[in-house]
Amino acid sequence: MAEPGRSPDPAKQRALGLIFFTMLMDIMGIALLAPVAPQIVLLYSPDAFMVTMVTMVYAGGQFLASPILGKLGDRYGRRPVLLFSILGQAVGFLIFGLGGSLGVILLGRLIGGITAGNLATATAYIADVSRRDEQAKNFALVGTAWSLGLIIGPALGGLFGQISLQTPALVAAGLALLNAVLGYFMLGESLPPERRDRAPWRPRDYNPILTIVEMARKPGLALLLLVYALFSLAFNGATSTAALFIIEKFSAVTWQVSLMLMLGGISVALTNTFAVPRLVPRLGERLAGVVSLVGLGLVYVGLYFAPFLVLVDFMYMLASSMNSFVFPVLTTLSAKRVGLREMGTLMGVTSAVGSLMNVAGPLYAGVVYDHVMPGAPFWMGALVLALAAWMLSRSSIAPAPALEELA
Repeated sequence: MAEPGRSPDPAKQRALGLIFFTMLMDIMGIALLAPVAPQIVLLYSPDAFMVTMVTMVYAGGQFLASPILGKLGDRYGRRPVLLFSILGQAVGFLIFGLGGSLGVILLGRLIGGITAGNLATATAYIADVSRRDEQAKNFALVGTAWSLGLIIGPALGGLFGQISLQTPALVAAGLALLNAVLGYFMLGESLPPERRDRAPWRPRDYNPILTIVEMARKPGLALLLLVYALFSLAFNGATSTAALFIIEKFSAVTWQVSLMLMLGGISVALTNTFAVPRLVPRLGERLAGVVSLVGLGLVYVGLYFAPFLVLVDFMYMLASSMNSFVFPVLTTLSAKRVGLREMGTLMGVTSAVGSLMNVAGPLYAGVVYDHVMPGAPFWMGALVLALAAWMLSRSSIAPAPALEELA
């Protein structure tokens, strides 16, 4: 059993490094498509709805499959599920890049969504190799991978997009295949056989809604999942309209939008590397989560009222920093409420809830932006975040885990 004060285990540190690299490569592949995906869709349809359909199909596939992949990881181990998911991503990218019709590229994104359980599985992998007192710090690796991937990926997508619109998708497929090869030869299994779930499968286990409901019945977990859903709704709504808002309010051009997004990614990387590991243990997960949700809401209000574009860049960096605390904090609080044999299922359920909000957030934001006022997703999102913070403040503290779970 590892003691909190003991020096880091080299094998676990190597595993964390490998899983971080796996996540980074995966996120870079996804982000490579960002600069060219709308233009590819417009080759086959002039409708803006079809552009959003690409995101919705991906999120829908992720919603349906993530809980099942999570259960498979609990039963058969993280490594085979992770490799299957990465290979599925490669196939999805390849189909999307080759294209030929609108139906084909939508099929490619559907395959990508169905096999998008790799990030949830990677998060469960982190939980497997982390002591309970290390989880918040180690879960911050997910945010760091996202921030770096969202900086490097779009830049490479824009670069390869100069060759052809299809090239970034083909490069993404190549990255996924490389990721699978490296994972096969270098990544070990994190879940030993004695800790795997042996309960028989039931037909209801294939229903993501019932899986979410069943997980939500665990003490204190329904409230945390609802807090995560509210946070994701507000965050996705504000993020999906941020670029449009500064273009319309400040007549921002492409490089100014890119600069804002890149500064946000840098802020996330710095916060996850230096602030989260130091502040969360001092404040405790619940207080850190409440403060970050309230802080994010206040920053959204500031973004709405900001009179200068430079101030918007600064506020966007603050928002990214606040957001960086929320995922590792909520993930840690949730992980403390399930057994080790259910960790993959929990991460799959969390991914499914997030994918639902990936659809609902942009849809609600687009409606209120068009029919209430420009920038409405910011101040409405602040109200949603205030509700989420209040609910989190009312949550109970999970009991200390059994000593055998710390090993």
